[in-house]
Amino acid sequence: MRKLGLILTLFATLFASNNTSAQQSESHGFNLIVVGDSQPQTKKQLAELKDVIIPQIKTIVEEYRATGYPTALLITGDVVWDTMRFMPRVKEAFESLDIPIYTVIGNHDHNHYHRYNEERAERNYIKTFGPRNQSFMLGETLFVTFDNVSYYRSYSEEIDAKQLVWLSEIVESLPSNQRIAVCMHASATDFTTNKLKPYIKPLVSILGDREVHFVTGHRHNHDTADIDNIIEHSVAQVNGNLWYAPICSDGTPRGVFCIEERNGEWQWHHRLLGESREKQLIAWKRGFVKDNEEYIVTKVIGWDDKWSVEWSENGEHKGSMEQIEILDPDYMYYVENVAKYDPKYMERLRKSAHPHKHYFRCKPTSNNSIITITATDRFGRIFTTTLEQK
Repeated sequence: MRKLGLILTLFATLFASNNTSAQQSESHGFNLIVVGDSQPQTKKQLAELKDVIIPQIKTIVEEYRATGYPTALLITGDVVWDTMRFMPRVKEAFESLDIPIYTVIGNHDHNHYHRYNEERAERNYIKTFGPRNQSFMLGETLFVTFDNVSYYRSYSEEIDAKQLVWLSEIVESLPSNQRIAVCMHASATDFTTNKLKPYIKPLVSILGDREVHFVTGHRHNHDTADIDNIIEHSVAQVNGNLWYAPICSDGTPRGVFCIEERNGEWQWHHRLLGESREKQLIAWKRGFVKDNEEYIVTKVIGWDDKWSVEWSENGEHKGSMEQIEILDPDYMYYVENVAKYDPKYMERLRKSAHPHKHYFRCKPTSNNSIITITATDRFGRIFTTTLEQK
């Protein structure tokens, strides 16, 4: 059987030449910056990726260099937006970060002029970024990349038999407690039901009871699914909503998803571009949020159901904030008051907006109060923001 590109790399060796600050052994950890759907379609978007987004990511890279742990970057597919000629230029832009770059193939990375021939449709991607299936070690985690987009006329989500055989050959030699991260474009989970999609079950069966993380893009929104021994990280689009809004349609601001392994344990967070990693809360005073005018509302960036969100008024603890599901106020304000695009793009921006659960509200008891909001994530990290309500 033809091998599909098994590439096993010791991560510390990768860094010997380009990360002289990496003093830690590869067995102690890593930093991984995950970029969701970079997807430039026009020269203007490509220039913004190169001149605006890449420098902001570089700031994060430099912060991570100072930790002494190896750092790499993963793009979760749709590296381009049907613009095959941009692929080498996107690769060059990310390589300017001077860290290892990994990618997976997305539906928009298939050449739609060859939509009836899967092999030819994938040729540009493979020529630029290498095999669709790769495996590599970061710290104590084995990463594997998959092509889960079958492109014929349009596209469907599936993993073919050859890829499953490839995974089986790898897993045969792994210890039963080996953590595995599966990187691919389309999601493994139906986030409306919190259940695995049928096509992914053969892959999960091969992995058995190991700790498994799926790292995916495609949805352009942030979400986390916990299913038994499996966690899926759905990574929001790095550039906002299709380059036309600086916020994703679920309210997640422009940013990257950061995974950090320390002494064998994972932590993660969504990192806003141009902001400190401590920036995880955005709050609006009373009167600003539609249908919630009597409340202070906060957005918890990177939220999942393991977070807790509480508030205090003038130093008095008031308990948990009430969770609500709404359209993002900043996104809607941008669409209705700032965005100036052709009607078809404006309609796309409006239609893509949907309510999300990462919002919480509280009602102050006084017209003149100092409100402090405290959010604690699943790892016990605490984030606060304070505003004066008048």
